[in-house]
Amino acid sequence: MRKASIPLVAMLVVTLALVGAAAPATQLAAGDASARVEVGKVLAHRAESPHPYPARWSDILRSPGATFLRVHFVDFGLAPGDTLTVASPDGSQVWSYTGRGPHDDGDFWSFAVDGDAVRIEIQGGGRGFGYRISEIGHGTVDLRRDSPAPLVVCGTDGREGIACHLDDPIISATQKPAARLLFTSGGVQYLCTGQLVAGANDSTLITCNHCLSKQIEVRSLQATFNYQYTTCGGTIPAPTSIFMGGRLLKTNSEAYTGGRSGLDYTLLTLKGNPEVAWGELIPTTKAATVGERMNFIQHPGGNQKKIGYWEDADHAVRCKVDTINATYGNSAPNSQIGYGCDSEGGASGSAITDAATGHIIGLHHYGGVASSPCLNSGTAMTRICKDAGALLSCVSD
Repeated sequence: MRKASIPLVAMLVVTLALVGAAAPATQLAAGDASARVEVGKVLAHRAESPHPYPARWSDILRSPGATFLRVHFVDFGLAPGDTLTVASPDGSQVWSYTGRGPHDDGDFWSFAVDGDAVRIEIQGGGRGFGYRISEIGHGTVDLRRDSPAPLVVCGTDGREGIACHLDDPIISATQKPAARLLFTSGGVQYLCTGQLVAGANDSTLITCNHCLSKQIEVRSLQATFNYQYTTCGGTIPAPTSIFMGGRLLKTNSEAYTGGRSGLDYTLLTLKGNPEVAWGELIPTTKAATVGERMNFIQHPGGNQKKIGYWEDADHAVRCKVDTINATYGNSAPNSQIGYGCDSEGGASGSAITDAATGHIIGLHHYGGVASSPCLNSGTAMTRICKDAGALLSCVSD
């Protein structure tokens, strides 16, 4: 959710939630629940292997106090058949890289490893150049635990773990393409939400422009699918699948400055064809209607997947579209749909889907945009489909 420049709303309840402990209530100006959740920083770190490297080479990289580590390799090059691994010291997490790296140019960010140390090891016949490291991503938030983030709750929080609604076949299908996004931007590690969407390119992902807007950010992207609990109200995590960002396809700025800007979306590709396993959502040019039931699947605060199905904790009021053709914050005129479904920092880039068809009718990006009723908002998919053109495969129903 991005900040919308509107007055403080009395109806809006904004708190900080912590797992296992009650946090003090905090009121913020409406829309202040920030879009990207900051979870780490980028630190300069110079290290390298021998050039050429021997048949077996290993090193330990430490950053005291880090909750997770990512490594930025530059000048990466291995001989054919050789492999470099980035692993936790106990070997419970292992990521492998070959050749010139995932982008085939010797420059990439490794996937995250929990803790404040990683073991870097090369195995093979030797003869290759090896690697240089220019910087590291030093985590400040534990990616394995629910973390505090600003909430935008209208009344009481109605969100539930996604496992609570997997008996609904439409929800079961539409939740699969949703991913938690971890990426580097401007010297900071951030989290947002995105999902695979039907388009002209394999494994197209859509999220907000205020999350990712540059190719360098897309290259750093780590998209995690199936990050959720296995049962309703449970604490056992499901097995995940992780993919790297590929190409930036198109982006449209958050702020309206004339012309076609102010739609706040980004289209990009992921490497490795995750859509084969996780499917894709279908965007529609059909305009949302007031009263239309909707689902809001999100990674709030970068945490396990939740669904906005109910607007209230009593599960008495169904999530629905409350306004259409609205203008909120810095958005393009008449481009927004509003809803009372609850949200949280890190939910930016989540799809708002038609409960009847599962098709995308909006892309969530603002929190706390109005008071009568209390609303969050997303860009209408009709506007995004028109702007994206052939990059998206939009249907009309």
